[in-house]
Formats: sequence, structure tokens, C-alpha cells
Amino acid sequence: MAEHANRPVNIDRVIRMLLIHDLVEIDAGDNPIHGDHDPAEMARIEQAAADRIFGLLPADQATSFRALWDEFETAETDDAIFAKSIDRVQPVVSNLESGGRSWIDYKVTRGQVETRVGVKVQRGAPAIWAALKTRIDAWFSTSSTQSPD
Repeated sequence: MAEHANRPVNIDRVIRMLLIHDLVEIDAGDNPIHGDHDPAEMARIEQAAADRIFGLLPADQATSFRALWDEFETAETDDAIFAKSIDRVQPVVSNLESGGRSWIDYKVTRGQVETRVGVKVQRGAPAIWAALKTRIDAWFSTSSTQSPD
């Protein structure tokens, strides 16, 4: 999906960032973006998980992998911005394909999807967000279980 990035990216680095990010989330416990949890506490738990995981590696790998994870977390480079965008796409697609399952469970509004997901996807992959937004709008327009924003 690199051709949909807002700016040119190194897709190999993007994929490595996403995988390393997910390893830390697996260790720390991934919380749904619309769940009821403290983001600051989750960041602390993920930092500790990253310290532990990368501390198990030989020094050169630990340094390299930690740098990629930190780059993803700060989302300041083109590669990291795009990686963050792509990281937010999968849960949206899962909800759209499952009839809005977690959106219904967490009573998510269209506005929450826009602010918690759309902003990040739009920043790095505007064409992907435009395509998703059409489907999201259609789902919220036809869903009788959702209250309007």
C-alpha cells in the first residue's frame, strides 16, 4: 500500500515498524482504541514491555529494533507516519466486515472514529482514509444501533 502514502516511504522499514510495534503490544496487552483505559498508563506499560523485549536481544539488534519502535511511537518521519496510518486501518476494516462489532460493543460514534482513527490515517494515507470514510459513513448512516453524533 506504499503507493497510497502521503509522501514516499521505505515500505520495508514500515513493515518492520509495524511488526515490532505489534510485538510490544502483544507483550503489553493491546487495548481497543475505543476501550476504557488510561492512555498514559498504557504508554508506560508499553515502554516497560519494549525495555524488556529489546533487552533480551544482542546489543546491536536491541539498539536497531528499539530505534524503529521509538520512531513508530513518535510518528515524526514519513515512514512512521505511514506506519501509524496503516496500523489504524485494520481495526476499521474489521469493524466494517463484522457489522460494526466493537463499535456496537463500545458505543462508538462516527465522531470518535474520525478523531481517534481518521486523523492518523488521513495524515499518512489520505486516499485510504477517503475510501474508508465512505464505508464508515455508510455504516453509521444505516446502523440503527448507533446514536447520531
